[in-house]
Amino acid sequence: MRALLAAAAFAAALAAPAQAQNLTEVNMISFGGATNLPVWYALDNGLFEKEGLRVKLDITPGSAEQMRDLMAGKYQFATTAFDNIVAHTEGQGSARYENYDLIAIGGVHSGLNSVVTRPEVKTWNDVRGKVAAVDSPKSGYATVLYEILAAKGIVRDKDYTINSVGGTGARVNALTSGIAAIAIVSSPQDMQLQKQGFNILADAAAEIGDYQGSVYATRRSWAKENEKTVVAFMRAVRNAHNVVFTDKAAVLPVLRKMSKGLSEADLELMYTRLTGPGGLSRTAEVNAKGVANVLRLRGTSGDGARYMDVTYAQQR
Repeated sequence: MRALLAAAAFAAALAAPAQAQNLTEVNMISFGGATNLPVWYALDNGLFEKEGLRVKLDITPGSAEQMRDLMAGKYQFATTAFDNIVAHTEGQGSARYENYDLIAIGGVHSGLNSVVTRPEVKTWNDVRGKVAAVDSPKSGYATVLYEILAAKGIVRDKDYTINSVGGTGARVNALTSGIAAIAIVSSPQDMQLQKQGFNILADAAAEIGDYQGSVYATRRSWAKENEKTVVAFMRAVRNAHNVVFTDKAAVLPVLRKMSKGLSEADLELMYTRLTGPGGLSRTAEVNAKGVANVLRLRGTSGDGARYMDVTYAQQR
């Protein structure tokens, strides 16, 4: 019996590295922020490995760099603003790519962002004459900020100017350094800024209604050649989203670890925001009404099929 047990243990030890070697390695690029919670959970709890994948996650400094690296093949998956995909597909993005074919394959969230201003900018009227920090001036949440300010009677290039600085971290730095007075900022950075005396003037999703914020994305050409990998990726992501909504106790430790500096009360508030209106997609689905709103803001017609393919997420 001892000999049999020893042999079984030896076989298991040999099998574990072999199984690890059989994992398909893929790289993923994302923006920072707590909306990465499903991916963080999937990475920490082996959900990707269960689907035969080894996923490496990097954070991008901005959408221009992200698109460049995706098109160069450095990354196979991304989370990015759906508006970024629409803008670059239509040749309106930070750069033009003749073979641009990035598509949305699932939904991350429905616009979980805040309009944040410096301490001295307490009202919408105080924005006049100030500088707004954006990622790319023609895509991403810049268009959302323009829309919100226009609704308040504040017109771009007349009442305020813009400074293209990059992703969330760069926009936070622009606010804290005084380079800019207003920006759209994701959580938990918006909450951290508020504690420092900065103002949250509005919830972006509440201001503009249904909105498809970040999406899971890959290149259409790569997806066609690697269908099983894309399906496996979305299956792991979908399962992670489900856990976020159904097992708070399981995901709070991950949120705590990845969102340093937040109190327990802040973590509770962050979780409520992530799982509330405008927050994470419950099953990583794309918000159809939100897609329509993005296309409206972008001035593009159609049903969104040009910019997404959700069939991979629908396979079980």
